[in-house]
Amino acid sequence: MDGHQIKVSILVPFYKVENYVGRCVESLFTQTYKNIEYVFVNDCTPDGSMEVINEKIDKYGMTDKCKMIIHEQNQGISSSRNDCLDNMTGDYFLFIDSDDYIDRDMVELLVEAAVKENADISGCGYIEEYADHSVEHPQKYTNDHDEMMRAITLLTIKGVMWKLLVRSTIVTEHKDEVRFIPDRNMVDDYFFCCQIFYYAQRFAGVDRCMYHWIQYNPNNYTHTTIFAVESQAAAIRKTEEFYREKGIYDVVKTELIQRKFISKLPLLFDKECIDVERWRNLFPESNNVWKSMSFSLGNRILFMLAQSPFYRLIYRLK
Repeated sequence: MDGHQIKVSILVPFYKVENYVGRCVESLFTQTYKNIEYVFVNDCTPDGSMEVINEKIDKYGMTDKCKMIIHEQNQGISSSRNDCLDNMTGDYFLFIDSDDYIDRDMVELLVEAAVKENADISGCGYIEEYADHSVEHPQKYTNDHDEMMRAITLLTIKGVMWKLLVRSTIVTEHKDEVRFIPDRNMVDDYFFCCQIFYYAQRFAGVDRCMYHWIQYNPNNYTHTTIFAVESQAAAIRKTEEFYREKGIYDVVKTELIQRKFISKLPLLFDKECIDVERWRNLFPESNNVWKSMSFSLGNRILFMLAQSPFYRLIYRLK
């Protein structure tokens, strides 16, 4: 199929992004690639986000290319994403967070890469945007399925949807399984990404950082809390269950146990939520994995102490 015959669905749930969504939508409506539909889901936002988006739709004459789904009550990001998936009609889809923005040629380059490799998933790197500086994060995509499964499990490829162009049939052919889970106690990007990587047969990558991930929105979720640790743990448990069911657990076992260990590090290092007892009891099967990972001598001593009968001394050290 010629690249420009491919229809792309850009999926944008939004809530309380009045100060950011205008820039986001402009970056979507000015893409060099033109065969795009836009699916917006208004999750009962209390601010003027809807008005800003409608102004941009009128400005760029995009009425015929846009779908707007409106929630009468706030349902959360997972339900909003599922509504996006249920209303898309493209050959591929791409999620965008409504406070972020993308390079003008991001869609075109992702489509070109997907066509060249006949890929189910085409990805790129991303840029963390702070108020006074930026940090680039290149991402490496290969056509080795097992390698990609290990990468998404350990998050050497970041487990988020917004830098991935995904063939829609991965979702539509497994609709009862590949869904976002409306559970406010679980961050389900990780689980969803692991599912689509499992079902993808071929991958492609663009060696450029094209997605701009905004870090200065005060409404952004804070990741250094007990809740964040537990919600990640819930996603990891769900992912492990999926891997065992699909018979792929042995392929990713090492990376999964390392992911378990890394996910609970805030319980030792973050002064706001330090809880050594919780660290010892959360994924205890991972407590020794630091021995085979690259950590400083000081951290290795801390891990050794956390496993010892004298672990309460850590509270005094902090």
